[in-house]
Amino acid sequence: MTMLRLLVIALMVFTVTACSDKPGDTRLKQLLQQQFDAKYEGLVDISNVKKLNGWSDNDSHYAADVSYDVEFKQSFKEYMDKQTAKPGNPLEKMASGMAAGMLKLQYGDFKAGDQYQVKQQTLTLRKTDNGWVLTD
Repeated sequence: MTMLRLLVIALMVFTVTACSDKPGDTRLKQLLQQQFDAKYEGLVDISNVKKLNGWSDNDSHYAADVSYDVEFKQSFKEYMDKQTAKPGNPLEKMASGMAAGMLKLQYGDFKAGDQYQVKQQTLTLRKTDNGWVLTD
């Protein structure tokens, strides 16, 4: 009888775990880092990601309030110098510079090693065949 109870409890735990397929802190950190790397290659490290809250209207969309730390690996000036020195399309360089300029507006004239805490940001995710992805 004890073995049957253990089996039922294990099955219930497995079922609850399978149904709660929501991204956790680790996956959210990966997604944030990928997003920053795609926009600002090699500029920032994301750490201390904590999901503050999460909700879903359906099985394929999920929203999460998160807090996290941003650490700059290089200064704004260093990053911009590298962007302008790259060979390639001048319009792409300009777009990259404008995106970095938005970070400067948000964080000021950051230097290598500067850290900032994002106290709350809402991330919107979509479930795909390959797992959760950011839609922002």
